[in-house]
Amino acid sequence: MQTMSQVEYSIVDSPPQPGHRFSGVSYRGTKWSLNHLDAFTFKIDLGLGGDMTVLVLFSCHCFSRSFRWDARATHLIPADEIYDDGKERRVLDPQRYELSRGYLRDIVVQLPFRRITIANEKQPNFVTLEQLNEDGTTSLYAVFFEAERDRSRKRRIVLRIQSAYVLDNGLTRRQEKAGKVGFATLLRATYLGKRIRG
Repeated sequence: MQTMSQVEYSIVDSPPQPGHRFSGVSYRGTKWSLNHLDAFTFKIDLGLGGDMTVLVLFSCHCFSRSFRWDARATHLIPADEIYDDGKERRVLDPQRYELSRGYLRDIVVQLPFRRITIANEKQPNFVTLEQLNEDGTTSLYAVFFEAERDRSRKRRIVLRIQSAYVLDNGLTRRQEKAGKVGFATLLRATYLGKRIRG
């Protein structure tokens, strides 16, 4: 894990482009604001001759789940519980939504100082975990993400938050044994096109 003295970075909360912002949705008649999932950027020094810009984008999976994870038959799910952006249809998930509001952006901002596990080195994607409960029980909020060099802009990396949800059954055996990587190391390898092995 890296300390603040090893990583220099600063949040640059630039206004998101229209494609980097979710429209508000309504769940059972209650409006959900999704502005906490607006894209944002930060600058980080990776030792590559000046600051690098990192664009953070969030997926709808941070507040919705797949139909296959709903106990109900698809035709029994009310229309006011379905999210449809024209690309994906998913079931709105109140727990994912509330956790994203309470924790997700802060977790992403703290990535330079968090423990990061290599979730899948073939894709590659990564996960960081937050223990939520303070009563002695354990609930692990997992934030899955990937990074890629931006081909359209120089000195920019795109960080996509793929999904974020509670691991109901805790870590898998593979996740427990997976390799770890520092955030700056991950971004540097991504920018230079090097593979991260875990």
